[in-house]
Formats: sequence, structure tokens, C-alpha cells
Amino acid sequence: MKIVSLEVKKIGIGKFFPKENAVELRILFNDGADREILKNTGIDDPQGAAEHILSSLRKLEKKLNKNEKEGSIIDNFVNIVVKDEEALIEEISKFVYRVGLEIEKINSKKDAEGYLDMIRSLKSLKLEL
Repeated sequence: MKIVSLEVKKIGIGKFFPKENAVELRILFNDGADREILKNTGIDDPQGAAEHILSSLRKLEKKLNKNEKEGSIIDNFVNIVVKDEEALIEEISKFVYRVGLEIEKINSKKDAEGYLDMIRSLKSLKLEL
């Protein structure tokens, strides 16, 4: 059995899709080595999005740490331990909610004045843990 400690370090905004109410998140995490992935997620359900992000990170880690050469089931079992899991889900949920509010502001903007500043503001949002 292998135990992997997973710690999310930072989440930022990649691309955003206002018509689809979706955003691409850049997730920097550490599992013994620093890694970064891009994950598309909807912003309609922040809590669900946070749980989905965490479950996809777990699936990725299981895939990365699976040992095909070992014949034993126990040797292939990977336990993913997430640092402060409940607090992490809550923080990601709040971040996705904030992103949703910013996208809503951009969608409701009717004139061009300040539009690019709003986009820059959205792109600069980060969650550092």
C-alpha cells in the first residue's frame, strides 16, 4: 500500500467562458513534487465544483502512482491523504463563488468602458493556500 500526501498550493484563472458559466482553473499542487494541471469547471454550483476538483485530483494521483508491474492488489492500493480536506473544499468553493460573481459582472456590463479592467481583475484572482 502506498500513501500519497496531497497539498493544493495555489489556484488561479486560466481561460473563462462566460456564456457557458465555466472557467479553466490552474491548480498548483504538491504530492512530493510540484505539479500543475488545468481543470475546466462550472461556476453554477461552487460546492459541487470544489468537490469535483478534489475528486479529479485524487483520480489523477491514483493513476500516477499505480504500479502496473506489481501483481498484488495491496501493492497497487494508493491512499490519497489531502491536507485539511474540509477547509480546502470550503476555500475552493468560496473562490469559485467569487469567480462566478466577477463573471456575472462582466456579463451584465453593457458599455465598453472599464470592460478590459474587469477582465484583468478576473484573470488576476488567485487562491493561495
